[in-house]
Amino acid sequence: MASSNSFFSRPSGDVVGIKYKGIDNLLENKNLRNNRGYWDVVWNNPGENKIFVDKLQATRFRVITARADQVEISFVKTYNVSQQRGAPVVPLNVDKRYIMQRGHSGFYAYAIFEYLEGWPEVKMDQIRMVYKLQQEKFQYMALSDTRQTVMPKAKDRKHGQQLAYPEAVRLTKPSNPAFRGQVDDKYQYSMEDKDNKVHGWICTDQSVGFWMITPSDEFRSAGPMKQDLTSHVGPTILSMFVSTHYAGKKAGIELKEEADV
Repeated sequence: MASSNSFFSRPSGDVVGIKYKGIDNLLENKNLRNNRGYWDVVWNNPGENKIFVDKLQATRFRVITARADQVEISFVKTYNVSQQRGAPVVPLNVDKRYIMQRGHSGFYAYAIFEYLEGWPEVKMDQIRMVYKLQQEKFQYMALSDTRQTVMPKAKDRKHGQQLAYPEAVRLTKPSNPAFRGQVDDKYQYSMEDKDNKVHGWICTDQSVGFWMITPSDEFRSAGPMKQDLTSHVGPTILSMFVSTHYAGKKAGIELKEEADV
């Protein structure tokens, strides 16, 4: 198996490039460096309707393991109460980790979230990992053996007709005439968490795929029968850790101090 070369922004901890099989970057070079491979949290203060998105930009980089066959790196975002005076940031310490092994084409990603006593209360509706692939390279999406197809492009949605809600768009002027009149909606590609093991995109001119592999799902909120997003037009590929999709606010996370009895 061919190895890949992964490139990270330092110290913020975004994945800015993945070089593989002669392709300089599987991710979309036209996007900003913090909009290619990243984590984010959708959150709000309890009792308030204003929603914030925190892309968990780290401020400290360190090497956890450095062996001939394996490297693990860490990007840490540390919360400081004084930060609340400026732009809102989610009250969490976050350690984003990436593990790469010699001879393996992929990498393993996980994160450690820490909430300390005395910090502000917080509600989180979504925690996810996002990768945005090269638009001209990846046009075939596969969710399972039976759910896979050529996909429209992001620009086709921009030229389409929005329907009942922003995610649902009728394709009126697609670059591929076969899509004319079809409706694209990222919720069409959802699946139950118990079935969400592998999904991703296949390059249309080379034998290259980009896959989100989830070996277990005990970390996900709301249990194995909950539906959630997978991949969608972009091309975008997701790993949803926490989400209120299909289940409402109770499927999110609320952190607060316990009241004295």
